[in-house]
Amino acid sequence: MKSRIVLTASLMVSGCVLHRGAAGPEPARGPAADSLLRFDQSRGELVATKGPHDAMAELLHPDVVYLRAGVPAVYGRAAVSDLLAAPAPAVPSGIAWEPLGGAVSYDLLAGYTFGVTARPSAGSPVRFERYIAMWRRTRGAPWQLAAYVEVEAPPAVEASVPPSALTPPAASIPEKLRATTAKVRAADSLFSDLSDRMGIGYAFSNTIAPLGVLFASPRLVVGPDATREMYAARGDGTALTWHPVFAWVTTSEDLGFTVGEYIATLRGPSGAAVQRFGKYLTVWQRQGDGTWKFVADGGNPTPKTGDR
Repeated sequence: MKSRIVLTASLMVSGCVLHRGAAGPEPARGPAADSLLRFDQSRGELVATKGPHDAMAELLHPDVVYLRAGVPAVYGRAAVSDLLAAPAPAVPSGIAWEPLGGAVSYDLLAGYTFGVTARPSAGSPVRFERYIAMWRRTRGAPWQLAAYVEVEAPPAVEASVPPSALTPPAASIPEKLRATTAKVRAADSLFSDLSDRMGIGYAFSNTIAPLGVLFASPRLVVGPDATREMYAARGDGTALTWHPVFAWVTTSEDLGFTVGEYIATLRGPSGAAVQRFGKYLTVWQRQGDGTWKFVADGGNPTPKTGDR
């Protein structure tokens, strides 16, 4: 899968937190980032108070894109709200989100978090999943989810999504942000090209931010060197390519995200090539030299065609 975010319950217990590297301009830290992490963590309380559907609908930005296993990427608050109301996987009572790290943009109007979802289920142990969330807000207003991916969550079933919600909206990009948005999209395309030409390990170790993180069970992988070592040790021979279908950047032009689709090609038990298809969310941060590196990435399978 294109995702490098693999997290275990032990990481949640140990309280691992992402410490961001230098950027240009440097993303705001301190109270602003802490407030976003606390807001993310409080989603469990909101679900307990208002119920899963109303709570999640309240958190959604009008232009949200939501990535759930078993269905394509879904765009728009109304369609995502309906998706979350589907009978499975239901959001049970007692669900909790534990952010492990994140940061906010220089303008304080965007940010991202990543962490663990603890999902209770009747008669079974608590299921631990992972997530990446991209957040937006206007000044003086609370945070809302702009993009969200459930990593290793159970697939949705009996979910009907209108065709109009399966393609990115033809949103009007402000003139001042068009060039930067194009750069973020191009960075994602170059990332895929590196994977195709040079291999997964080379692509990821050369595109991850200096203190970007990968969750590779059972350890937390931080930065290019650890990423290179991880893929060298894995040596699974999987080929991976992808393409972005949507890109967005904040007004301070230092933080953004892409959503896209991937194809993983590997050898099955018989030796024949097997392809698996999925979708992904990648969070990008502008570095001090003006280049874009990813700070978080995750995905899940698309319907019927395999898993990521």
